[in-house]
Amino acid sequence: MSVHTRYIDLVIGARFPEHPARYVVTANVVADYRAIGGGPACLSDSAPDEVAPPTLAAVYIRPAQNALNGPPGGIHAKQQFTFSAPVRVGDTLETTLEVRELFERNGKRYVVSETHTRNQHGVLVCTGVITQVWGRDA
Repeated sequence: MSVHTRYIDLVIGARFPEHPARYVVTANVVADYRAIGGGPACLSDSAPDEVAPPTLAAVYIRPAQNALNGPPGGIHAKQQFTFSAPVRVGDTLETTLEVRELFERNGKRYVVSETHTRNQHGVLVCTGVITQVWGRDA
């Protein structure tokens, strides 16, 4: 049985995961993502410098978001990304997530979190803000 994070145990400023979640951007990941409609080709002069579609952020932040480990039944309410630098094939990305806000509305509990993703050079490539309705704690 999996133990989920309980809403009452969350605190503003809590960070997930303990160590940044890593994601390697490969040519296959980018090609597969584009094949399912994940954005146009964004090529520079050579294939190794291929730029990943910005919307790939929804994929590479996922390991950090999963570390929050909410209970089943949660609902993804909204998400916004701010891009600071291109993500390229071959990049190793590290993402951390921080709880920014907790609130209740209409009997539902909400968690607003912020992700920060940096490449292997320590350059910030993307910041995301995710609002979710928290699933019911068992």
